[in-house]
Amino acid sequence: MADGIARGTGHPITLTDGTTTRTREMTPADLAPVQALHRRCSPDSRARRYHTGKPELSRAGWRLLCDPRRGTTLVTTAGQHADHIIAMTNVMRTDRKGVGELAVLIEDTWQFKGLGTALAAHAAEIARSQGHHTLTATVAVDNAPMLHVLESLDAPPALAANGPVIDVRIPL
Repeated sequence: MADGIARGTGHPITLTDGTTTRTREMTPADLAPVQALHRRCSPDSRARRYHTGKPELSRAGWRLLCDPRRGTTLVTTAGQHADHIIAMTNVMRTDRKGVGELAVLIEDTWQFKGLGTALAAHAAEIARSQGHHTLTATVAVDNAPMLHVLESLDAPPALAANGPVIDVRIPL
């Protein structure tokens, strides 16, 4: 259970349009709804998240995201629709002590409503509670929405490009 939130209740987030969402820790039973989320996302959204346009998670990728020793994966649902996942947020451990990696995938129709910013802030709280002092994110240089989200976490403005992606370090 991440950040003391019970699986049944979740962390509430109210979007800019007034819609309420719930974010909770992912369980192995969420595979089908998470795969459906990936299929509903545009190739551009999936490419911004994974740097490829893959239409769904591989079995190995799913096992990695479900393994609490590797990190925490959160899923977000709209209102009372617990079986319809609209976003997935990852706070994964890295090989550097105290450094976690952040990634977010949000269904296209739910973007630009404040959800990404709220999920990133919640992920930062979880990362702190797990002992991380820094979050990293690998972001495409043209992924303005995610760069904006990271700025809300006080990511440093001077970013070094590594080809088509930027490695961002956010102190917690």
